[in-house]
Amino acid sequence: MKLSLILKQRVSICFILPLLTLSLRGQGNLVFNGGFDVDAAGWTLTDVSFGYSSKGGDPGGFINLVGAPLASPTASQTITGLTPDTVYVISGEYYERSVSSTEYSFGAAIGGNFLFETAGQEDTFWHSFSFLYSATSSIAVLSLASQLNGTGISYGIDNIAMNAIPEPSSICLIFLGSGLLIFVRKRRRNAAQT
Repeated sequence: MKLSLILKQRVSICFILPLLTLSLRGQGNLVFNGGFDVDAAGWTLTDVSFGYSSKGGDPGGFINLVGAPLASPTASQTITGLTPDTVYVISGEYYERSVSSTEYSFGAAIGGNFLFETAGQEDTFWHSFSFLYSATSSIAVLSLASQLNGTGISYGIDNIAMNAIPEPSSICLIFLGSGLLIFVRKRRRNAAQT
């Protein structure tokens, strides 16, 4: 009897944890091939001299946003399946290919409006970025660009993602349901022990 109760609890947990994880991720990653592990499929590269590199990413491949002087190398993708008035978090990683400036030289834009810009870093390590975007339509163009304002500074990008942030009421229901399940399991266990 005691063994079957333990098995039921573990099976329940195995079903609840993936559901909780999926709920917290909202709709999941809406970016296609944001890890660049095999190629740059799904991305449009503009003014890019060197594009995809199979090694040196974090991990695997990445995109080199390297272009001619005064160009603005860009990697862009049309994102579909957005829900208007829903807030999304756009995230990824970038690194400056040469430490040379503190001017704003890398940025991410939605529909041509830069919602994230950063200056050069003091190292050539991978750095994370994230920002929020409130969707106004079901389609948006996500663009990542380097050499902004003619700085001539090139960047690498990797692990680009766009996920919906679940509504607070959904998160509350998930935790309330989990708490209720734990309470019922503990009550059953205590009743079985007496």
